Amino acid sequence: IMKLRFSKHALDRLKFRGITREEVSGAILNGQQRNLQDQGTIKCIYVRKDLKLVVVYRQFKDEFIVVTAYHL
Repeated sequence: IMKLRFSKHALDRLKFRGITREEVSGAILNGQQRNLQDQGTIKCIYVRKDLKLVVVYRQFKDEFIVVTAYHL
């Protein structure tokens, strides 16, 4: 089971951009591309027919902390 936490910024951005927690979870689990960014964050790109999503998160052991998410 994946432990998923959201920063306040991430929750604000998800609400503003109309992105669901389920979409973020799916992107982290099934993302096609991952890149290590500054300060240990990971940028994950997830694309399917009806959704193109970028999720930026940090991982500590089995916990994922979402920093932000946005549509491509």
